[in-house]
Amino acid sequence: MGSFKSKYFDTMEVPNAKEAKIPKLYVPVEEFKFHDPLEDESSNGLFLNNVYFPEEIIIKILTFLPPEQLLPLSLVCKKWCNIIKSDSLWMDVYNNQFPNKAKRLPWYVYYLYYSTDNFKNLIKNGNGQEEFKHWTILTNFGDQFSIEKVPKGSDPLPEGVPEFYGYKSCFATSFYECNKIQVIRLEDKRLLRYVINKFKPHIYVSEWYSGRFDCGCEYKLTIKGLATESMQKPVEDLAEEDENNGETVLFSVLKPVVIRQWEGKEWNKMEIMVEEYDKSLRTLVFQHEGVDTQFWKGHYGSKMAGGVVKFLFESMQPIEEPIEEPCD
Repeated sequence: MGSFKSKYFDTMEVPNAKEAKIPKLYVPVEEFKFHDPLEDESSNGLFLNNVYFPEEIIIKILTFLPPEQLLPLSLVCKKWCNIIKSDSLWMDVYNNQFPNKAKRLPWYVYYLYYSTDNFKNLIKNGNGQEEFKHWTILTNFGDQFSIEKVPKGSDPLPEGVPEFYGYKSCFATSFYECNKIQVIRLEDKRLLRYVINKFKPHIYVSEWYSGRFDCGCEYKLTIKGLATESMQKPVEDLAEEDENNGETVLFSVLKPVVIRQWEGKEWNKMEIMVEEYDKSLRTLVFQHEGVDTQFWKGHYGSKMAGGVVKFLFESMQPIEEPIEEPCD
């Protein structure tokens, strides 16, 4: 029996350790290490087809590549590794899209912005275009949740709304409570968790809702942030966490609205902003529910579409100390 230990993994006892090197756990996010730019005094990496290009020109060329394709290029050589893992390159990439809007943030924050949905939208199937995939229905009373290919009894979905992704469908509720959740696990989003710990980006939540022209209804939107202790719990139990349990529920924000009869056919946007939360955040629970207020058979309750949960890139403040580069 032998053991091994690396810079990135915890020690694990394995039989015949010389041939079997199996990591047990990743190093905790709080223990991430950083490295300085690699020492490289040569001009290797600056010659393309035997033509010398100054480093500034290489950087300019790279800014026109799809951002999600940049990181693998750090393997070309030491020079390119330093270029790719530099804040200046990624600030230029961002400025190409949003002129003069780049902040002094580490390169990996920009990489996370371009390569994931963390700053765009973590909700999947927000219009019911894939029926109830990615959702967990908690209560489904009355005539149950329905998916309307186009909203019935209300205005069509507004045009040009990015979070609809071109879909025109919506969820509709009934005469008893219809309630479902979507759980967003952050445990495996290790770089995001590091950014959360260091920069605390605000969490933005929204959804579009409406009633019908002929029936009153209620609509509720809730966002919960849960701590590490919630990770092993069944999905259905996450929505039932006691809000007074501060060890598990880090925050819970509920926004309800009542729509009167004859006043509900227009679509409106419900928004929630979470600015303060603990670094132990591991799970987000997006929850919406609806019911009609007149007990009419069918689907006369509130409608919802285009749910959004995202971390706000714009809310992160530029750092003042020298930027460190994370190790691979």
